[in-house]
Amino acid sequence: MAKRTNISEIKEGRRGFTLIETLVAIAVLGMAIVGPLTLAIKSIGSAAISQNQITASYLAQEAIEYIKNHRDNNFLQGKDWLEGLNYCFESNGCYIDVFDTGSEINRCSFIECPKINFDSGNKQYNYKTGEKTIFTRTVNISKKVIDGNEDEAEIKVEVKWQEKFGEKSFILQDDIFNWKQ
Repeated sequence: MAKRTNISEIKEGRRGFTLIETLVAIAVLGMAIVGPLTLAIKSIGSAAISQNQITASYLAQEAIEYIKNHRDNNFLQGKDWLEGLNYCFESNGCYIDVFDTGSEINRCSFIECPKINFDSGNKQYNYKTGEKTIFTRTVNISKKVIDGNEDEAEIKVEVKWQEKFGEKSFILQDDIFNWKQ
């Protein structure tokens, strides 16, 4: 004769997950997924910020190199070493379009210098063609008087841009000299 089993005996012998154990397992699994996702999102954001900082540093270096080249051309043409850079001595500074020959040094307005454009066709930053970027570049030059001589000047280039959490800026300074005195 077969033994009959009671339903209550079956319930006591089989054990399943309780609600608390299930919730703990879901929480642990959630943390295991959310942690790496958060790191990935922050990494992508940091890469975008780094890209803007690198672009700003190149734009600042380009302006300084242009000023140095302008000084050297003045020497070759027998002009005063800082001739043509008058707008850069003003308090609002100047902006330089290295690809616009003839009118490359321009006065900034009372508010600020204009935003730089990027021409995706020729991969150049300029002020005439392309789409507006987030970058504004301002060049200031000030003469330094040392022992009564004005044979040194300080170039300060500031590149500003707007990020998600506020305005950022990159400042590059260099000194130039009247080496042909």
